[in-house]
Amino acid sequence: MTKKLFSILLFISVVGFSQTNIELISNLNQYPGDGYNDIWGYVDGVGIEYALLGVRSGTSILNLSDPQNPVEAAFIPGIFSVWRDIKVHGQHAYVITEGTGSGEGLQIIDLSQLPTTATLVNTIDTWFERAHNIFIDDGYAYVIGTDGGGGMHILNLSDPVNPTRTAYYTGSQYIHDVYVWNDTVVACAEDTYDLVDVSNKSNPQLISSSIAIPGIYAHAGWMTEDKRYFIGTEEFNTVDITVWDLVDRTTWDLVVPEWQMPTNSIVHNLFIKGNYAHVSYYSDGYVVLDISDPLIPLLAGEYNTPDMWGCYPYLPSGITICSDMDNGLYVFQFNESNIAPIISHSPINTVLNSDPVILSATISDDGSILEANLRYRTIYNGNTSPWNIVIDPNGPNGNIFEYEVPGQPDDTFVEYYFSAQDDDDNVTTLPEGGSGINPPGSTPPSTFFTYEVKVPGVPVILSFTPAGDTTIAPNGLVGFSVDASDTSGFNLGYTWFKDGQQLANTGNSYLYVSNSGLPYPRVDTVECIVNNGYNSVDLAWLVTVDDPSNVNGNNIPIEYSLKQNYPNPFNPSTSIKFSIPESEFVNLSIYNLVGEKVNELVNENLAAGEYNFNFDAVSLPSGIYIAQINAGSFNKTIKMTLLK
Repeated sequence: MTKKLFSILLFISVVGFSQTNIELISNLNQYPGDGYNDIWGYVDGVGIEYALLGVRSGTSILNLSDPQNPVEAAFIPGIFSVWRDIKVHGQHAYVITEGTGSGEGLQIIDLSQLPTTATLVNTIDTWFERAHNIFIDDGYAYVIGTDGGGGMHILNLSDPVNPTRTAYYTGSQYIHDVYVWNDTVVACAEDTYDLVDVSNKSNPQLISSSIAIPGIYAHAGWMTEDKRYFIGTEEFNTVDITVWDLVDRTTWDLVVPEWQMPTNSIVHNLFIKGNYAHVSYYSDGYVVLDISDPLIPLLAGEYNTPDMWGCYPYLPSGITICSDMDNGLYVFQFNESNIAPIISHSPINTVLNSDPVILSATISDDGSILEANLRYRTIYNGNTSPWNIVIDPNGPNGNIFEYEVPGQPDDTFVEYYFSAQDDDDNVTTLPEGGSGINPPGSTPPSTFFTYEVKVPGVPVILSFTPAGDTTIAPNGLVGFSVDASDTSGFNLGYTWFKDGQQLANTGNSYLYVSNSGLPYPRVDTVECIVNNGYNSVDLAWLVTVDDPSNVNGNNIPIEYSLKQNYPNPFNPSTSIKFSIPESEFVNLSIYNLVGEKVNELVNENLAAGEYNFNFDAVSLPSGIYIAQINAGSFNKTIKMTLLK
């Protein structure tokens, strides 16, 4: 019989991050049964600001005179659609959808009567019935992702209610979104970003294309204020955000190949205002990046909502309006002055060994970080240690700090939090709520990250049958069983093999049936691997199939026996084998030298056969112990030596 041990480690991680530098002013969910899509903004002639919120059933126009209490001024019904995009030119809003049915085409809404009302003044389906996006610049609308080819329609808005088409561009095939300034278009063309010359609005010409990055979707993006860098969003959750240098418009130079939130969330849309990119993430919500150096985007603020679609940061008041697919309108105030440090971290929930643990955090700031640290404490056997402070001995790698927490014994809980202080003495802790400077975070937050040290043990074999290799007749059978436990609390699994081939049986027993049609004598191998997911024990038997005259016909012992334990001496466990030739009530107990019973391994009726039980003395002191068996009239004892 052989025994083998295997081990593996598993780390489970989740993500935590704070909500920083962004204040929630209000949230309005007026159409919870419909759901929402994109958003845009508008300012009327007297300076009243509005949110133009895409609802799946139409367009809601919301008065933001009091940003804490938005009020709907008008609702323009439209075709029900998951997708709805809105842009504004002068006193008119232009709305497209991908919905089908009555009312398809480009909706034109007159906003001149606000704040009293707004009116649908035209719906045009001359050139397309459905579209995915629209962009307006310098008196022209660029409608993209339309039915009938998915190219780009250029519409002259000189007559805002009755546009005329100047061109239909198909040189980039399907276009999902565009960014336009003056005579240039960046077309987000699924696989590539394309630069298109539209100086002649009747004859657009492709200038250049970016490389196609494997696994991404060229989804949307915006140019920096100096019109040198294009910052794209790719939506397929591969690289999230890319930065391209277009100083030479014939060449796309990828200067930032990826920027991602630590949460692995999917990015959607991005808009640039000054030195900040305002980004909507589906599950991270409203995110603001400091792009004062476009080559090093830094997280400057974020506010998590479940299903963010779009954002609009261009209202004169400085508020940002955002749309959430399930929760409607959000009104935010981004605080771009004196930004406190931003900390993000992917914590470990479980550590499956007692080695030191490296915990990393990304810490960014609009200035510089003066000091950053991690504090941890341990909870073991009901005792909680004081807080211990750890710093990164090598300093950060860019804005990534690493902290080493010493290894801990099994069943220890480790609580920890991060702190950072910048050159303006702003302090941030993660989780939020801590305070104190020099060093930062001397006052802990009210909640902490926690991981558990859970060291998987080796499964313990309590007993198994047969007790050793066996011989049977060609038409015989023999039952195999294993009784095991896991002292570290993990679930056990059993995998059986016959002659190296895995069997379908997954329980702790297996019935071997000899095939009389196969040649004999022969030797088969039966193996059982007991596994807790990290460590395993392997039991193997040899089954000799031989002529009936050479076999004890029923494979039943012919006498009572109690074998000497093995190993002996032992620490901390040993195996005790015995056999009974007929069904009996069996008691197998362990005694110390003063006659006290310290363990009872068996106290039940057993069928005739050979048995093997494990005696675990982990909680007993070193010494001599007696194993005694009583089975009917059979009584026998053996001495065992425990050496620790």
